[in-house]
Amino acid sequence: MTTATSRRPLIVLSIVAGVLLIVAAVLVFVLSQRDTSPAAAPSSPAPTQTSAAPEPTPTPTPTPTPTEAAAVAAEIVMAATGFTIVADDGSTLFDFRWRDEVGPAVAALTEAFGTEPELGVQTGDGTHFPDYTIYDWAGFALYDMIFVDGNKPRDEYGIPTWVSIGANEVQEVSITPEFALTIGSAADAVRSNGPDDEWAMPGDGELRFVFDIDRTDFLSPDGPVRDLSYSVFADATEGLGVTDILYRPYSGL
Repeated sequence: MTTATSRRPLIVLSIVAGVLLIVAAVLVFVLSQRDTSPAAAPSSPAPTQTSAAPEPTPTPTPTPTPTEAAAVAAEIVMAATGFTIVADDGSTLFDFRWRDEVGPAVAALTEAFGTEPELGVQTGDGTHFPDYTIYDWAGFALYDMIFVDGNKPRDEYGIPTWVSIGANEVQEVSITPEFALTIGSAADAVRSNGPDDEWAMPGDGELRFVFDIDRTDFLSPDGPVRDLSYSVFADATEGLGVTDILYRPYSGL
């Protein structure tokens, strides 16, 4: 028969065995949890730093070159052989000689004065003097012969073109005749400039003065000359002074 004393070691061993089983179970559980835990996600590689594209070098804006203002007609200078349109900077815009074709002169004068001329006709005698087309800018009138079949050609007339001046300026463009002549000058002032001749015009009390008679030149031993040269006339009226200045040949009439 077994006694209580003999059963005590068995009880102790059973308790120890039970504890060991519990510890073993805990270890197995822990190890199994470690093996089944998800693997850590691989870390993303650090982004590779790319070098920034170089910014384009700004193209310098060209500095605009100032545009020179176009020369503007300032003066019509008269001479024995024609007239010259002079710009405000002193340059020559147009040069006209008495035998030149009139079309370019009309265009140049129209541009200089900034207005179209009024047109008219002066009747000639059909032989010595042809009919003339009048281009009138209200103070500066250019007369150009009208050619008629059967009459003398242009290069045989002594006065293919001529000019009458009735103002000291037209549209702010000065008209500058020779011999210090100006529209409005008194007869005594004209005399003081040394005209070659003076006479009274019939009927209206007007005086006519003529300057530089000897320079009239439209004929040569070989016929009409190419570069015509005219004298200068000034018509003056009592109380009004000079009303017209004419560039045309002196004929002694």
